[in-house]
Amino acid sequence: MGKRIDLELHSERAKEIARILIKKLKTDGIFNEKELPDDRVKKYIPENMDKSLAVLSLVTSLDYMRNAAKLWDSVIKTLKDKENSWVFSPCEVKKRGKERLKDALLKHKIAMRKDKDTDIWWHISETVADDYNGSFLSLFNSFNFEMDKAYDTLDDKKWHEKLPNLSGRKIFPHWIRIVKEKIKGMPFKHLEKLPIPVDVHVARATFATGCITGKYKAKSITATVRNLIIKLWDEALKEENILPIEMFRPLWLLSKHGCHYRKNGNCPKKDECPVKEFCVEGKVIVSASKIDVDTKL
Repeated sequence: MGKRIDLELHSERAKEIARILIKKLKTDGIFNEKELPDDRVKKYIPENMDKSLAVLSLVTSLDYMRNAAKLWDSVIKTLKDKENSWVFSPCEVKKRGKERLKDALLKHKIAMRKDKDTDIWWHISETVADDYNGSFLSLFNSFNFEMDKAYDTLDDKKWHEKLPNLSGRKIFPHWIRIVKEKIKGMPFKHLEKLPIPVDVHVARATFATGCITGKYKAKSITATVRNLIIKLWDEALKEENILPIEMFRPLWLLSKHGCHYRKNGNCPKKDECPVKEFCVEGKVIVSASKIDVDTKL
């Protein structure tokens, strides 16, 4: 028998919270904030759709377990650097080789893990250059822009090697969320079938608002927790005009500028919180290296 999971999902509560947060996001923002770290790149990405796709896609592959703001600032510096901006062209990457790629990615610190990050960037560029004529647009077109089909197909060992850090179930929805928000007119289909991207902030906000209650301890965001959060928001948004991937932004902002400050069951930002009436009692500790939750309604 597997480990008993003592957690309860409250989808009606989540539905109410979603309505409030989406409305607040469109007006004043969450704690007067609307922007995510990746938004800072918007005015610097090329106008050409395919070139923009290359920038957003390649960078998203490294946007994992690191300071996102610093990553996107490094991207902006590299885009402005005429000697190194070629790193955002899969065909140029393939042409110039891995060693020159490593040097270019290290210059403005896009790569923090010099070999691993370079390998990720290289394999993605190689795949897109060889199989899709250097075009991420062609990659999406091969799935007829049906994102549910791409999501299922790419979750395969072969694709994890060909598109590392983009093809998995953790990163893929995050990738598509970024592309959808940054590039207007992307003809994506069936986005409602993609799950919410689950990171530390989404998990923390979900627990802190009592959308999931009970007891749970782990050393990280486990597959168990991720799947429960996905299930919760899928159920909550089923009859709402809100995509699960659209809930990433308000929940991220709620956690970053609110729930993040919670300590010993108390949140100093509660009076300013748009969903303060849902702030749950009990222990909510969620970080990259620890989850310790003990709450009840």
